[in-house]
Amino acid sequence: MQEQPLKIFVVDDDPSARMIVGFQFSDPVYQMIEFENGEACLAALDQQPDVILMDVEMPGMDGIATCLALREAGESRAQVIFISSHDDLETRLKAYDAGGSDYLVKPFAPEELAQKVRVAQQHLERQRGLADQAQFAQLTAFTAMSSMGELGVVLQFLHASFGCQSREQLAAALFEALGQYGLQGLVELRNDNRQSSASSQGECSPLEESILAHARSMDRIFQFSDRMVINYPCVTLVSSNLPTDDPDRVGRLRDHLAILAEGADARMIALANEERRMAQAANLVQAVGDLTVVLGEIETQQGEHRLRALKMLDGFVFDMERSFVHLGLTSGQEETLSDMARKTAESIGGLLGEGKDVGDRLRSVISRLQKMLGT
Repeated sequence: MQEQPLKIFVVDDDPSARMIVGFQFSDPVYQMIEFENGEACLAALDQQPDVILMDVEMPGMDGIATCLALREAGESRAQVIFISSHDDLETRLKAYDAGGSDYLVKPFAPEELAQKVRVAQQHLERQRGLADQAQFAQLTAFTAMSSMGELGVVLQFLHASFGCQSREQLAAALFEALGQYGLQGLVELRNDNRQSSASSQGECSPLEESILAHARSMDRIFQFSDRMVINYPCVTLVSSNLPTDDPDRVGRLRDHLAILAEGADARMIALANEERRMAQAANLVQAVGDLTVVLGEIETQQGEHRLRALKMLDGFVFDMERSFVHLGLTSGQEETLSDMARKTAESIGGLLGEGKDVGDRLRSVISRLQKMLGT
């Protein structure tokens, strides 16, 4: 249960828009403060807002500039949800670069806004205590970078990727490599109609998810300002903080990042193949078990049928010999018919016994399969 209300700043030059939002968050669990421009919002940062609903299009200082100014002023905790009528990648990237957490396109349903505020609140709760960890991770990454060359980072990642058994481990290895280059980024890993995304800072925010969705449709390698997008069938990597003042290093990083993404793509394909092989092996084990049960049932039925057939043959020979007294046959004829009947019964009994040989051979095959599968 939340001890204090969630403090929401609403920054919009349109009074009617602020009023609509006010109705949405009139519950006592929220504390809403309205501002008609970015300057007024910046002047009130000492009130420590939790969530800022920021209109992008405002006269004077627009929402992007306001968000950038409040981040530069040291306000890193508040979740900024931009509200705009533009749904293009360039505006989203500007919002992301300015420090935005999410993005909402006008017109929107009240439920959509409420959901985004709830997501922002959950993100705030998850991010408690992560600042020190992020600082330590950055220090560790730069220390590692000083002890190896740029190509060594690639080789280290490729070696580490061989041992990655999940998307999460592979994403962590990628971000470790990016950190050693002094970069941050986003990654989406996908195979077999499943996908997962992550950020250098942990879980992707909704805005980061939308950036990955746009980046996925771009060329194999695409650079936008200090950000580079690299696409492979199973991987989309968005790296940021490229040293644009050093074109030569950017060129080298372009090649290194492409190899990192290609290596991650190869590992994703290998993981998918391993998952399919494991599923096939599990199905095969199940099939061998089912076959064993069915073979046992067949052998039981064969045994019962063989006994019944032998009894029927014995009964037939017995009845036939009893009928000789009424047929008026000679002793030789009777003996000949009896011999023929007994030989036929023995031949049929032998044929019935051949089924057991087939069953034994099947059990031998099942035994070899079980040894191969380790069951």
